Amino acid sequence: MRNFDRTDPAEAVKYFRNCIYCGDLKGALSCFDSEAVYIERNGQEIRGLDNIEKALEILCSWKPEIKGIQQKVTIAGELAIWRDKYAVKAKMPNGDPMEMEGATACIMKRSSEGIWLWLIDNPFAVNDLTD
Repeated sequence: MRNFDRTDPAEAVKYFRNCIYCGDLKGALSCFDSEAVYIERNGQEIRGLDNIEKALEILCSWKPEIKGIQQKVTIAGELAIWRDKYAVKAKMPNGDPMEMEGATACIMKRSSEGIWLWLIDNPFAVNDLTD
């Protein structure tokens, strides 16, 4: 795995996506703050790293390729908002191909080590605006 400079929000996102692609659940989970909230497609808020790990486990098992199409980050002190349009390609467990596009909105928090972590991750933000 290549080195990622997670002190840069864009690199932190690349690291997370690389972990998902490689099926590295532990690495993907390390991208979340201890107080993080992950928002599912149906709007359910998942709190706590143990619960977020369960949600990420399925995603990591697919090993999808996630490519950012258009990103914007705004930093204010120790917080940042990341907005991103993305495309996903994966092979489902039954072998069927899966492709989708979406938009994410994340609040990130700089840790005491200087790396950016997800505080609120809403990978289905586009659903919030179209439902």
